[in-house]
Amino acid sequence: MKNDRTIRETSEWSVKELINFIHEAHLHTYAAEKNVSKHYKVDSFLPSHIDFEYKKGVWTYRDSYVGFYWPPGKEIVLYKDKPCWCMSYQGMLIGEYSEERADQVYQFLKNCLKHTPKEKPFRGPGTYHEGGFTYKFSMKGDAYYFTGREEIYESDKLVFFQDIMASAIF
Repeated sequence: MKNDRTIRETSEWSVKELINFIHEAHLHTYAAEKNVSKHYKVDSFLPSHIDFEYKKGVWTYRDSYVGFYWPPGKEIVLYKDKPCWCMSYQGMLIGEYSEERADQVYQFLKNCLKHTPKEKPFRGPGTYHEGGFTYKFSMKGDAYYFTGREEIYESDKLVFFQDIMASAIF
């Protein structure tokens, strides 16, 4: 059995290529302005899911999620039509929220995701402030495997969180 280092060094794609593609895909799908993201919204094969897809050359990105107040989802990246990276997320709005108020939290989340660092594009920046909201993202690991958590606070009160797990697929 090959060790992890050998697998990484002989892979057809580089981590830099993967990270650059994920960054670009995020900016064109969920986090994009509505007039941009609508071009990447696609039909889902899963009932009630919302899916976005972005393609560039031999790379394909797909984000699929379901729900509103408790929206689990998964992102997958394909290289030459073969899965090479996957990220799952699960979280929820905390407390009682009208749909309009929840939309404000999700719009803030989209704004955070637009400011994701190019070298670590898996969610938003480590910290981001806008209006009365604060976003925090922390992760342990790297593009090959990590766990993380994102949180949104309103006036120092936690109002949304997601737990995240991702790994490369060899």
